[in-house]
Amino acid sequence: MIQLLVINDDTLTTGLGMHCGADFEVSVADSPLAAFNSIIHINPDAIVMHTGNGFDHIQVLRRIRNMQASKYTPVLVIAEDDAVVALGQRTSDGKTDYRKAPMDLEAICHWAMDKLDVSDESGQKEVLVIDDDPVVLDLSRLYLGAKYKVTTINRSYDVLDRLATYKPDLILLDIAMPDIDGKELFKLIKEIPGCESIPILFQTGMAGINTVRECVKLGAAGFVIKPLQKPVLLERVEEALGGEAKKKVYVFEDKDFIFQLINGFLKDSYEVIRGESVLNSNNRLEEINPDVIMIDIDSSAFILNHVRGTASQLSIPMVLLTKDLESEIVQKERLSPNTAIVQMPLNKEPVREAVTVMAQKKAALAK
Repeated sequence: MIQLLVINDDTLTTGLGMHCGADFEVSVADSPLAAFNSIIHINPDAIVMHTGNGFDHIQVLRRIRNMQASKYTPVLVIAEDDAVVALGQRTSDGKTDYRKAPMDLEAICHWAMDKLDVSDESGQKEVLVIDDDPVVLDLSRLYLGAKYKVTTINRSYDVLDRLATYKPDLILLDIAMPDIDGKELFKLIKEIPGCESIPILFQTGMAGINTVRECVKLGAAGFVIKPLQKPVLLERVEEALGGEAKKKVYVFEDKDFIFQLINGFLKDSYEVIRGESVLNSNNRLEEINPDVIMIDIDSSAFILNHVRGTASQLSIPMVLLTKDLESEIVQKERLSPNTAIVQMPLNKEPVREAVTVMAQKKAALAK
């Protein structure tokens, strides 16, 4: 089921319904405060926002993008003013679309299904989630239900019986199940006829390099760190199912205008993620496992030393930004085959070239 949040539209009502071949649950918020509360409580799959009646959509959109729950959620802004639509289309962050009013519910649902890459329920792939925590099972259904058919099981012994006749497209498996250890259950699942080639993603709260290595050694398709984050979970599932997810660039840049410049250069081909907390950066790198790390060493050289060990262990190449190509740190970093240097002020082609080369190195190192 697709959770759709509609903001500032008094023509729609909250409720369930079938639209365009898919089940939608529409929630309507008549104020920014109601919208922010809805984002926290229902974690919508897509958001639609009307600009009429003096509604300050720019401030609301900025707040939506600053909220962890909706940072990457597709947003559709429907405006009466052609100039608002034109400006929005030129400056879009890649996750926000602008359309001219009016748009009826069917057109909105078509947009949401297109952004979420959903055709209809009959064509949905099936995901089996195995976890003893009911909260994780509920979140998995909530986060994945718009795009996939989700089945949940909370006991290891039930899994073996179920998989004798049921063959999902993907399995999400808790690594610390109480009755049969997740790693042992992984081996038993792979012995069931017809399950040998089903990709399995481990879910774990034990973030760390050793956990990653254990999962890979067993033959897992990857891992997801708890607590579950919707964009990360969706991306991992898509990758495991063979989808063409964008390569990820993790950027440490404290100047907003430079980060926006980098995002503008790369957003068509890469997912650009901004590093937010230095103290938590290594855990985030382990969780996201980006293809490239980018650091402005003129203002954030200390971050380079902080994340160097994790980057090396995960084989993540780095792109370093600097004004001074003759500095001691630049001369030292030039010696690394997995590091590229880009001089500031930034231009699009050198940035894209450096990121492309380093992303290719990450792919080669992973083989």
